[in-house]
Amino acid sequence: MRVRSVLLAAGALLLAGCSVSVSVGKEVSKENFEKGISDALQRSIGERPDTVACPGPIKAVEGESMRCVLTASGQKVGLTAKIGAVNGTDVQYHVQVDQKPMK
Repeated sequence: MRVRSVLLAAGALLLAGCSVSVSVGKEVSKENFEKGISDALQRSIGERPDTVACPGPIKAVEGESMRCVLTASGQKVGLTAKIGAVNGTDVQYHVQVDQKPMK
């Protein structure tokens, strides 16, 4: 089951060193952030979720965090994405996937 492999591989894993580009207004667009999270999961565990949905853009400020939801094999799993280092238009962030699917 694909969602199980996402949970097993990413549930205890903190994805570090992921990066996205920011706009002039110093925020990461919703679309870029969601794509960056999907790309990071694919790189780290070899599987891409069906979707990643975040509520909106995130400020490119160290320490900012946002709750998002990934969908894999029809199951939804929460995750937290937190902004790390910001260097010009490059933003590093960390992703922590929840251990269990949402109900």
